[in-house]
Amino acid sequence: MIRKDKHKLKGGIIKTQIRVVEGYRDEAGKMKQRTIKDFGYLENASNQKEFLEQVKEFDEEYKRRKKKVYHSINVKFDQDINSLPYNYGYKYLEAIYDSMKLDEVFDAQDFKCKYNLNEILKFFSIQRILNPDSKRATTSTIESLYNMDCGFKLYDVYRSLERYDKLKIRIQSQINKRIKEMIGRDSSYAYYDVTNYYTEIDFPKDEEDLRQRGVSKEHRLDPIVQLGLFMDNNGIPISMSLFKGNTSDCKTLQPVMTSIKENFDLNRLIVVADKGLNSSSNIEYIVNNNDGYVVSQILRGKKGKRYQSRLFDDTKYTYNENRTFKYQEFIEEYEITNLEGKKETKKRKVLIYWKLEDAIMSVKKRDDKIARAIKSLGNNVYKIRHAYEQYLKTIHLVSETGQIADEEKQGIDNEKIYNDALYDGYFCIITSELEYDYKKIMEVYSGLWRIEETFRITKSDLELRPIYVNTESHINGHFIICYVALVMIRLLQYKLQYKLSVERIVEALGTAKCIHLENGDIRVLRNETKKEFKKDKLVFENDDQIVKDYIEIIKSFNKEIPYSIYSKQGFEHYLSDIVYK
Repeated sequence: MIRKDKHKLKGGIIKTQIRVVEGYRDEAGKMKQRTIKDFGYLENASNQKEFLEQVKEFDEEYKRRKKKVYHSINVKFDQDINSLPYNYGYKYLEAIYDSMKLDEVFDAQDFKCKYNLNEILKFFSIQRILNPDSKRATTSTIESLYNMDCGFKLYDVYRSLERYDKLKIRIQSQINKRIKEMIGRDSSYAYYDVTNYYTEIDFPKDEEDLRQRGVSKEHRLDPIVQLGLFMDNNGIPISMSLFKGNTSDCKTLQPVMTSIKENFDLNRLIVVADKGLNSSSNIEYIVNNNDGYVVSQILRGKKGKRYQSRLFDDTKYTYNENRTFKYQEFIEEYEITNLEGKKETKKRKVLIYWKLEDAIMSVKKRDDKIARAIKSLGNNVYKIRHAYEQYLKTIHLVSETGQIADEEKQGIDNEKIYNDALYDGYFCIITSELEYDYKKIMEVYSGLWRIEETFRITKSDLELRPIYVNTESHINGHFIICYVALVMIRLLQYKLQYKLSVERIVEALGTAKCIHLENGDIRVLRNETKKEFKKDKLVFENDDQIVKDYIEIIKSFNKEIPYSIYSKQGFEHYLSDIVYK
């Protein structure tokens, strides 16, 4: 309908606004109007009669179109299931989740609730991989997964986080038990590292809050939460623990080791960690528990002072043929305080090695910092703290009389550059395992890259941060969901022999979609843009990497490539046969 409204403008001028509107009922059932098109003021038209005829013509055409659409469709858009593509690729992740039998943990509890804790954890773990988002946004995606009907509301999700917090040890213990039964837990080496995740708050609530300001791995000022993660030799997580954001990395190891030995039925562990976890207290704790260690050792400063005489003595090294690598290994004695409180002498092996490629890389990094330091002297930005400031020093100007003047300036610290260059390419590892040779030590330590990659997965692929939930129980529950998702994706990568990155897996499973046909059958889509089939069977182009990756996943589960058309019963039978073994 056409609506004419009089408006009094500045200067007392009255003009007539012309709009085409329609009536509708809001959620409360009240009648309201909304504007379809605003034509502006009648008085601004050069020919008011033609102007009103154009408005009338638009109004009539809109009514005809609306009437035509209304009579041609007998199903409301939001109820037209044929228009919705469903993801069925999640079934491969669901098979991995089901294989962990976490329902046994929840069924064993004496509390009862209307919502299903296992189904909520399953859904959010799967979507944390496929479509990571907030709890609210993720809850709204339930209908996008084929035959996934969890029957919960958003407030059920937040309540479930509190339950997951209380059951966090049992959940991890159950996962560990099932991994042992399914593929075996290679815990001959326990790789350990710490990272942190920033939050969306300015200040912690109080001193007890997990979210505290600390040394951020991403150099952020926001409060953070520390995560300690143990990983086995297969690259699959063993356990996770949370700490306050202001907890030093080296102080996280001992409480985690106590928990892991008690709750996960693990035998002697050889802890592999970087120099951030290498403290005399941690070494003492590991040895007193009859466990072992392979950790890197700093070569500079007070800690590395005892190695200086050997470090630069070239006669101590053994070179390879082309002299791009050299090493020396030796046994050293050190003291610990045993469980009886007495001093005890122990032995360990020390490996010091040098690599030409590492030395070249160190030179490149330092040259870049020096170049930026020199540039900063010219534009006076050295007052701002940067990484290259380590190569700047303050120079006090001397007056003609020989006295130090008040004036000072910044200059390049050549002594610092020279001293740093001495250590280019050198690395040191210490271990309690005296029988290891240099190759074994380097091989074991090199496995740490997998846990660093795991942290990158949690931050980039699983988007674990920023943390939006506030209470400690909700934060713990959030991390349990992310931990389960991390284990699931690692188990899938293990099954694929780590041929595919997480990004490629997610992309492949995300394009596995299907739609309902009008006759009740299911049509399997090749992907969202290409839907061609030949002889009712999917035919893939050789250059389509996403499709190749999806086939790789299908084959790892010993499944056949799906056909293009299924009966509903036939398709569900195909999906039910997806099992993680």
